[in-house]
Amino acid sequence: MTIPLPDGSTLSMLGALRILILTLRSATRSRADLLLEIAALRQQLGVYRRQVSRPKLQRRDRLFWIWLRRHWSSWKDALVIVKPETVLTWHRRGYKGFWRWKSKGKAGRPRIPRKHIEFIRRISREHPEWGEDKIALELKLKLGVEHSTSTIRRYMVETGSPRSSTWKQFLASHADQIFMMDFTTQFLWNYASRHVLVIMALANREVVHVAVTANPTLAWVKQQIREATPWDNGPRFLIHDNDGIFGQFGTRKKPRDDAPGRSYRCALDLWLHQVLGIEGIPIPYGAPNAAAHIERFMGTLKRECLNHFIFFTEAQLRRTVVEFIGYYNEARPSQAIDGIPSCGPGKGPERPVMLDGAGTRLVARPVLGGLHHDYRLAA
Repeated sequence: MTIPLPDGSTLSMLGALRILILTLRSATRSRADLLLEIAALRQQLGVYRRQVSRPKLQRRDRLFWIWLRRHWSSWKDALVIVKPETVLTWHRRGYKGFWRWKSKGKAGRPRIPRKHIEFIRRISREHPEWGEDKIALELKLKLGVEHSTSTIRRYMVETGSPRSSTWKQFLASHADQIFMMDFTTQFLWNYASRHVLVIMALANREVVHVAVTANPTLAWVKQQIREATPWDNGPRFLIHDNDGIFGQFGTRKKPRDDAPGRSYRCALDLWLHQVLGIEGIPIPYGAPNAAAHIERFMGTLKRECLNHFIFFTEAQLRRTVVEFIGYYNEARPSQAIDGIPSCGPGKGPERPVMLDGAGTRLVARPVLGGLHHDYRLAA
């Protein structure tokens, strides 16, 4: 049989019985013998302390002093090699170990399911402005998960003060109402420059209009926007860069006859609002990533089309760009939307159903003289 000690170890029953027998034996001896024995023991302890700065105590030694503290009021006077604070620390440690052993490690309130914790952390991370009351109501009414507000508060993610909507969130929430516009430059065989204007719908990445000119002006740009938005079928926002041909004001201008508080950075935005009812949004200066979608398309146009040809005339350049745009809209899969631009995100053009033994075959329609191929099924 063993006795649990404060540090988690055990003391044999024989060791404890030996200490008890020695104590009872001392009680039957004469007072003179006891005093002499105490003096001899103290002298040996003095020699021991002069040679050892910090003696090592065994487990049974700690248990003895814990027991002596509980049953002898003058126990502090007999201490030589340890301090009274050390014995008190042993006692407190033994008290904690006893109750930990008795409760078997199941103290405190049980944890909620791990999936519920993930729900709370995700909602609080995506909506830092929500408090524990609103999150608790959201979980209860929609997910059937009911916890107290104190539990919700315990697992919420601290993200600081609520932030305003970001540019990325604005583009995602208004994608169906946004067009993007940008220019790229292409050189002919004689190094004469031509400017290619592209207007693209953000939601499905479809190019709604393309034009080529040698001398782009503000009036020409306005005409291209009219052609891209016929019958008042235009977007709510048009995102563009800060090209000089848009009639930059230098500072924001507030027209007298316009709505109070509205200002414009260029003449194009003023015309868009007053004539077409479109809000022009110029990107920040030196921040092309704010229009990353149209910038990425311009890179695709260069890599997959323009860089493979030497153009002799403006008409040839226009025909080539128009053919590539037709392939891009109608047949080229876009990884950005996981679909075909003209069909929308996640969708492709209708194809014949492949049947086993029906003799269907794969055909490739050449695009730009075989630079690209549009693969379809034919009977």
